[in-house]
Amino acid sequence: MPAQVKITLLSLQSADIDQLRKRLGAPNNPSLFPPHFLKATFPKLGGKTVIFEIGQRLVGVGFLFPRSVRESTREFTLRFHKAGFHRAEGAADIDLLDEKRTESRVEELLGGDTVAFYDACVEQRYKRTTRKVEGIEVGNPIAEDALAIRQLQQAIWESEPDLLYPVDIHSIDFRAGTSLVARHNGEPVGFLFGFYKFDGQQLPHAWHTKYGGDFRLESQLLGVLSTYREHNIGFTLKKIQAENAQSEGIGVINWTADPLQYANARLNFGKLKAIAFDFYPDYYSFRNELNQVSASRFGITWLINTKRVTQGLSGGGGATVQNLNYNRTIQRFDKDTVGFQPDKDAETIAIEIPENWTALQRKDFEGASKWRIATDLFFQHYLGYDEGKYIVTGVGEDGNRKYLIAEKVNLALLECLGARRK
Repeated sequence: MPAQVKITLLSLQSADIDQLRKRLGAPNNPSLFPPHFLKATFPKLGGKTVIFEIGQRLVGVGFLFPRSVRESTREFTLRFHKAGFHRAEGAADIDLLDEKRTESRVEELLGGDTVAFYDACVEQRYKRTTRKVEGIEVGNPIAEDALAIRQLQQAIWESEPDLLYPVDIHSIDFRAGTSLVARHNGEPVGFLFGFYKFDGQQLPHAWHTKYGGDFRLESQLLGVLSTYREHNIGFTLKKIQAENAQSEGIGVINWTADPLQYANARLNFGKLKAIAFDFYPDYYSFRNELNQVSASRFGITWLINTKRVTQGLSGGGGATVQNLNYNRTIQRFDKDTVGFQPDKDAETIAIEIPENWTALQRKDFEGASKWRIATDLFFQHYLGYDEGKYIVTGVGEDGNRKYLIAEKVNLALLECLGARRK
């Protein structure tokens, strides 16, 4: 008679994630999610982890990804990995796990939520869709595109293999919240993917109620080859993401962004009309070409059914950039400001950020560290949606100097930012 498989729902710390990934074949298992994602972002999705054991022996791990909400019932994708990721190892143990029985047992642990079993190591199904926007084809990827997206991650960020996202997340059955590839002359040149999300960072109550904050998208990674970054591909990918989310009844999209990357800020705030009032210092532990000092992040909120965002998306990708030349009515913050405090009547603050943050990190590590420390302190102290705090709503320029524009929170600002489109 076969041994009983014990299933346990876990709450994991960072060290537990590292140990579990190692037991699942990391860093040589390409079906695993990167460690920084599982530590920092996965819990914020509402993700959960279950382990499968026979006696004291680990035979598998399941990562529960939000999938849908149906009549107040949450559904998860149970992304299963067996211990010893080569399928020839431990095959007898895997045979003990009947998928339907496993779904039922995990659902019991979740107290009523539903589960769809998904084996990350079998051949997956893909379905291509495509539409042409200004010479660029954009749509859902097939298997070849999905592999190319992984290769693009390595090319753009020069990441080691263990920090790349798995190919299969773009399949039909995994059901990522967003999976898009951009092609030029048939060749993949950019991509965008993200995941469904239960709840998320807090919103002003009126926004949460109006735009359905209980079920959202977390937009995880947007990448475009450097030779195509003047083709408005990032904006196009985000616009299609918003349209797809709206068709599913989703009103809130979140993502994280480095506050000091001006090109990203210009897209996020100047074109997409997203906002930021959440801040996570040293959010990711990894280091790469774009993150040589601590990887702090804004939490971005995109209210895609507002009048403000609708107007931004209908503007053809042109950025709104406030001209700060000779403007001394807006208080400014720069990295050399010691003990900065906004004036009591400062309704708007311009926060200076580097013109080229990636180059600064490469050429002047000490200077980059100083800039990160100064802005981290500012964002931790002054960012928020409570009255008297500040929300980042735009970007500005004064010659070659680049700025984030933050507005003081009051009822009128919240009503303006949250006004529904007609």
